[in-house]
Amino acid sequence: MPFSVVHLGRHPKPKDLIGKAMYALGGVMRGLGSALDSIGVVVQGPFAKQDQLVPNTAWMPFEASADIKHAAGTRQQVPFNPRLRDSPSLDIVSPLKGKAGFVAPNAKVIGNVTLGEAVSIWYGAVLRGDINAITVGDKTNIQDNVVVHVARHSLSAAPAGGPKPTVVGSAVTIGHGATLHACTIGDGCLVGMGATLLDGVVMEPGSIVAAGAVVPPGAVVKAGEVWAGAPAKLLRKLSAEEKGFVAASADNYAQLATEHRIENGKLFEEVYLDKIIAEEREWRSKTDIDLHMGIARDDQTQAVLATRG
Repeated sequence: MPFSVVHLGRHPKPKDLIGKAMYALGGVMRGLGSALDSIGVVVQGPFAKQDQLVPNTAWMPFEASADIKHAAGTRQQVPFNPRLRDSPSLDIVSPLKGKAGFVAPNAKVIGNVTLGEAVSIWYGAVLRGDINAITVGDKTNIQDNVVVHVARHSLSAAPAGGPKPTVVGSAVTIGHGATLHACTIGDGCLVGMGATLLDGVVMEPGSIVAAGAVVPPGAVVKAGEVWAGAPAKLLRKLSAEEKGFVAASADNYAQLATEHRIENGKLFEEVYLDKIIAEEREWRSKTDIDLHMGIARDDQTQAVLATRG
């Protein structure tokens, strides 16, 4: 998608007399302003704290592909350049998120991506639906640093070639650092940490791909099977304990995602209050230990102890 780029440069210092005088005066005024700001911070105390917030790019639209089907409500037309009145329109597609989901602040969900209810996208994960669609079912967790992408063109072994979306079912666990590329994963599956699923791979419901496995293009992991290795092959059938583990993993991550969503959604005042409470508890913990050990300290020593980490 073409974006307008602004090249910023640094101008040389002025050489004429008036320019030099204005440059010097500006430097003095900037220095004075910085000094006044520092004094103001001291006067305001803890209320002067300011956070430098990076723009949230977790949800990014992308240019729509004419030959790819998009989810309802994701496609819209916007001006190519909003600053120009007669700018031509551009078709874009935006991600859709279901209810009660959690997307980590530094995750990236781009383009034609549809997330079901209670889906969790964890820290550093990337779902890039730029050239095809990504669909994730309810209560699925895509853990830290997972990469999910799609294909516009695939090898004939993948199978039959052509464009391929990525479809992930419900109650699926995708382990840390896994890579999913133009594949289909059924409900109740588990993809181990660092595993790679290549174009056209199909995991039937209730199957497992072990950590570090590389599943070759077009492979089909049957229901109830465990695949491992590089290239991955059938290792054995799932045990009853493993089936219970996969279901519990989805439930546990859905609950954990709720806690992370609440913590990441706190206002500055709430974070500051949490800090005060933590410091108070730490101070009380030290004084309680002293009491239990029969040590009596004067107020001045107590104050010194309270400042130590």
